[in-house]
Amino acid sequence: MKPNLERIPGKQDRLAEAILRRAPQRVDQGFVSSLDPSASPALGRYGVRLATLALRQGSIDLLHRSLLATGLAECLEAGDGRNLMVGLALPWFVAQEIGTSPATVFATVGNRLPHGPIAELFKAFGARTDITLEAFGWELVTTASGSDFCPLY
Repeated sequence: MKPNLERIPGKQDRLAEAILRRAPQRVDQGFVSSLDPSASPALGRYGVRLATLALRQGSIDLLHRSLLATGLAECLEAGDGRNLMVGLALPWFVAQEIGTSPATVFATVGNRLPHGPIAELFKAFGARTDITLEAFGWELVTTASGSDFCPLY
């Protein structure tokens, strides 16, 4: 399996970035409803890609943007919470690696999302202490460009 930055296209990163720039400090359902649901994959891919970049750059800002993009993608097109948690393992791991509290980062972003199950899942997941990459089906790999994540399956 290829590492994330190699296997996940960044063709729609500009769309995701434009949405994040417009996002209010406290996202409400009105903002989410103003978005085209077809933007969900762009936001989701961007969120995964930014987790790797946050790790490489040691950037809390990129980590926040990664989580916000992921949360907005899920607000637009809610899927299986278990699949969401598999993806959230990456920013959780990145938070630890760059020396910040996963609970704090996830709560900060969860508080920006519309009140409801996705925001609550973010807060609860961030507070967990049992997260490992392997348990969630990931491995940390080193590429010519730097650290990245690769699915185990």
